[in-house]
Amino acid sequence: MKQKKNKKTMFGGIALGVLSLGAILAILGMSNTVSEISEKAISKTPDAILASAGVSEEKLVSVPVIYYDQKADPCVNIYDTGLTNELHKRQFEWTSCGYYNKGVEQGLVEYELDKGYLPVATGDGVLTANRGIDTKRWFNVVDEQSTSYAGTLKMKYQAAGAEFSFEAEDFYPLDAAEFSVGDFTNKDGHNHLFTMSFAVPFTVLVSGDESVEVTADDDTFVFVGNKLAIDMGGVHEATTGRLVIHENGEVYTGVEGEDLAYSGVNVNKDESSIVRIFHADRDSEESEFDVKFTGMNLSVTDAKMADNGDDGVQIAYDPSDPTYVAPLGESSVFRPDSTKGLIVMATVEGVMIVVIAVLVASVARFMVKQKVRK
Repeated sequence: MKQKKNKKTMFGGIALGVLSLGAILAILGMSNTVSEISEKAISKTPDAILASAGVSEEKLVSVPVIYYDQKADPCVNIYDTGLTNELHKRQFEWTSCGYYNKGVEQGLVEYELDKGYLPVATGDGVLTANRGIDTKRWFNVVDEQSTSYAGTLKMKYQAAGAEFSFEAEDFYPLDAAEFSVGDFTNKDGHNHLFTMSFAVPFTVLVSGDESVEVTADDDTFVFVGNKLAIDMGGVHEATTGRLVIHENGEVYTGVEGEDLAYSGVNVNKDESSIVRIFHADRDSEESEFDVKFTGMNLSVTDAKMADNGDDGVQIAYDPSDPTYVAPLGESSVFRPDSTKGLIVMATVEGVMIVVIAVLVASVARFMVKQKVRK
């Protein structure tokens, strides 16, 4: 009897040891799982993050845009110094009103956005013989001169390089708008003379591969945060501007034909930032707009929740709060598993290890019993 009791005690010790080992393995397994998934969640390769989140190349990414339909003001002679009041009112469309200085004009807007996150015109927007724009009218509703429409840019996603792009050689988003019907600038059937603004939030990676490229005819201003990076003002033919975020956080930019140069704009690794783009079509002959984001950790809402047929995935940006940016930690598309998901997965794995340990202990107990009986 004493021998059997000793054997039972020995079994108890073995079983306890196995269970303890199982518990330790479970804890280690849980820790490893959290660590492994967390490492994936903060991957510095946007295309890999998107792929693991289930975003496919077939799914469009919709960027919220605000369009402003502009009416053509009556033409005035901008060289007539006696028409100061009329010049202050400023015609929107210059190419048909004696404005002959076609080409990229830099310096039409200030380096920083105003408190409302809108461009500030240099010279108070007063029209002179060679420059002057009214950004207050361009990006606000002005009675009888402009009105606004909400829309989207539906961007294509390419996994290689995590590239999001929109291209339109004939860009007329307001052809169906009624505000400027009958405007003499729309004689070809297209609704010319409009402005637009949109913002794309992102989490800074400073990978050296982050870039934004925009091609457009007429004024286009790209701000990173609230600072001007790409300056392509003026009435001009389709021109390309590009910005690249270097590994040290410095933003380099250049307009077509120029080498990239330091813009004076800096961003910090792992911090939230935002690209704001402002564009105006002031030519009644053509309209082109292309934009491409490459290698950037864009903040996008959950694909499953935002997938509404053709609308695709929605950029996480709230126009009512221009300061809002969904950083990496709040972006479920760029985070394969939420914190809750991490805990659940780790717990499941841990429980499985405990179950296996209990089964092993049960088998060991059974074998000991059999031996004791013999």
